[in-house]
Amino acid sequence: MIELIAVMVILTILASSTIGSYSGFNTSLRLFEEVRDMSRKIQYARDYCIARNQSFILKVDHNATPSTYSLFYNNTATALVLPDESSNSFTLPGYADITSKENIHDDDGLVFDALGEPQVTANASIVFESGTHTIVVVTPTGYTYLE
Repeated sequence: MIELIAVMVILTILASSTIGSYSGFNTSLRLFEEVRDMSRKIQYARDYCIARNQSFILKVDHNATPSTYSLFYNNTATALVLPDESSNSFTLPGYADITSKENIHDDDGLVFDALGEPQVTANASIVFESGTHTIVVVTPTGYTYLE
């Protein structure tokens, strides 16, 4: 009987440590999925506008709580609503906070020309959660990847 109690205590300790580790893993996995979804939408908007010979603008508001990003045609007055989306603005969940951005202007955003090339002199980047994930838009090609 004492052996059975000892085994149950050991299993309880193991189970509680496993559940704590799984919770942290689940949170990091959800963050990665949100970052990858944002990257896919940027790539899709780029491909969509290249096919229609139109430029587009990516605006990122990392000061908002929660963080948001928006897509626009040629100017910031015309919303770019992608197929299967209900809006041109996307709000990230609270756990996917954008902490900084480089070469993406607050007022003008990141402008892509009709060939899908970003109109900046250096790579643009969007940093999540103080560097855990980064979306990089390569200049001059417009290729987007995750770090």
